[in-house]
Amino acid sequence: MKILRWFDEHFEETIMMALLSLMVVIMGAQVFMRYVVGKSLGWPEELSRYLFVWISFLGMSYAIKTDTGLKIDIVYTFIPRLKLPLTIIGDAIYLVFCLFLIGPGFSAIKRLAVSGQLSSAMQIPMWLVYMSLMLGLVLSILRLVQKYVLMGMNARKPARVEEE
Repeated sequence: MKILRWFDEHFEETIMMALLSLMVVIMGAQVFMRYVVGKSLGWPEELSRYLFVWISFLGMSYAIKTDTGLKIDIVYTFIPRLKLPLTIIGDAIYLVFCLFLIGPGFSAIKRLAVSGQLSSAMQIPMWLVYMSLMLGLVLSILRLVQKYVLMGMNARKPARVEEE
């Protein structure tokens, strides 16, 4: 149970932190090789780009989990009672968007896997890069469902009576 709680609380941020750290080390090595040694490497820019793509798509679900996604909140400021309905509508639209992209995303990954397309510098399968989108979409869907399940569970709990 502790392991599941840890994954729930830290999965995205741990992976994003590891990927960002790896990206910094790789680009640091590239700078060192280019300006100190005088020989540039061919693969660090490509790998850093792919790591950034993975970080970005994992960030989608992390933003849902932490409720830090981009919002235009001027309506919330002037009409606070609309915050909950507009949030639910926005989350529903985003959920439909994620569900809509899953089918075409899997088709694209399947086509890339069958074609055997490789990246230019590192020769890694391109379906691995595109898999970041699928993981981001699936985690986003799970986080949205989790958000409303927890919201429903909290609404059913009786209010605590403070002891004097």
